[in-house]
Amino acid sequence: MGLQKKKVRDQKPRDELPDGLPDIEFHHGRAIWVLAKVGFRGAASESTFKEYIKSLRKLGVPFEREEIVRKRRGRLKKYSYHHLMELALVLYLRVYHVVPDSVLVKIIRYRKSLYRHYRQAYIERCTGRGTPIVVEIRRRAPIKMRGVFLDLQMNFSGGKLVRFGPPRALSASEAVAIFAERDLAARAFLPLNLSLLSERVIALSLRAPLIRRGPRSGSNIASAMPR
Repeated sequence: MGLQKKKVRDQKPRDELPDGLPDIEFHHGRAIWVLAKVGFRGAASESTFKEYIKSLRKLGVPFEREEIVRKRRGRLKKYSYHHLMELALVLYLRVYHVVPDSVLVKIIRYRKSLYRHYRQAYIERCTGRGTPIVVEIRRRAPIKMRGVFLDLQMNFSGGKLVRFGPPRALSASEAVAIFAERDLAARAFLPLNLSLLSERVIALSLRAPLIRRGPRSGSNIASAMPR
C-alpha cells in the first residue's frame, strides 16, 4: 500500500460561512436549540436533554462559578461561541449518556487553552493548521480531509481516567498519523475534527430562532446567513 499526502487548494468551507467568528450571545433556550439541532439530544426527550444541560451547569460547565453567582442576581452571562463549543465537546464525550466527573474536571482545568483551540478551529478551518489534504491509498478512492483536529490525549484504564491533556490542536496529516501509528488499546477517544464541529455550531447559531421564554432571548450576531 502506498500512502501519499498532498495539499488541496480549491476546497471551500461548507455553507459559505463567514470568515471571522460572529458574536454570539444566547439565552438558555437558543443554546439548547443549537445543541439539539447539532444532534446531541438524540432520542432523549426535550425535558431530559434540558435537565442534563442543567446538571452540567451545576458542575461548572460551561459557566464558571462567578457566572453562576451572577445568575442568582439576575445577570447571568449569555452563552457565547466558546460556551456552546464547550458544551458540544462535553456532549460529544458522553458514554452511556453521561460524562465522567473526572473528565469534566479536566475540561474545566484546561478551559483557557481549549478556548484558543475552539477559536483556531473555526478561523483556520481551511487554512493554516486546517489546510486540506488528500490521502491517497492504492486501489481506493482518495480520502479528503481538512480542518483543525483536537487531541485531548485522554486515556482510560480499567474504566478510570489515567491521562488527560494537555489538549493539542492537530493538522489533518498529524491526525492521520495518530490514527495509523499509535497504540490505541487504552485510548477511548481519538482526535476529533473540531473545525467541522465548529462549523456546525456556527451555521445553526446563525439560524437560531428567537425563543421567548422568561427573559427575552436575543443574540448579537454581526451577520446572518440567508434563510
